[in-house]
Amino acid sequence: MTLEYPEPPLSDGKVALRPWSEDDLPLVEKVSADDYIALIERIPAPYSAEGGVSWIARQQEQVVQDRGWSFAVVDASDNRPVGGTGITFRHPPGAAEPGIWVVADRRRCGIATRATKLLCSWALTSATGIERIQATVEPWNVASQRTLEKVGFQREGLLRSYASWNDERRDVLLYSLLASDLH
Repeated sequence: MTLEYPEPPLSDGKVALRPWSEDDLPLVEKVSADDYIALIERIPAPYSAEGGVSWIARQQEQVVQDRGWSFAVVDASDNRPVGGTGITFRHPPGAAEPGIWVVADRRRCGIATRATKLLCSWALTSATGIERIQATVEPWNVASQRTLEKVGFQREGLLRSYASWNDERRDVLLYSLLASDLH
């Protein structure tokens, strides 16, 4: 299957999801100094222009290499980027994993929930080949757990020593979403 971005871009009138572009480099630079985002996203930190351009290129390559989709999350009122989201194919076939982050000054405004709902609803109801979305989240990351639960994800359990980050093994919680879970 050759992947393409949805056209028109996904939007609920408050947030929209669109492909990344080099116009988004100021956002990448801003979040490279955010310790929280550095824990959950492989953003270039410390920031460099070369690192920022490389990060944007990797996001764009997701679709080209048929691995999934990466989107800038934008405020629909002014098309200003406020975060990032994406969904990547995983094993077994038909499964995919989402990710989301929002800039610090726009957290706790419902943006992550809106963007995750847009992304996952589209992924499960369009011709993407995705039948199950499974999310892993660190036990300390209560905000992400709440976001997933608001969208309709079901908590399935704890995966001990599942993830590796900075050469450290970590436990994660496993959540899943099927088309029948959407509300």
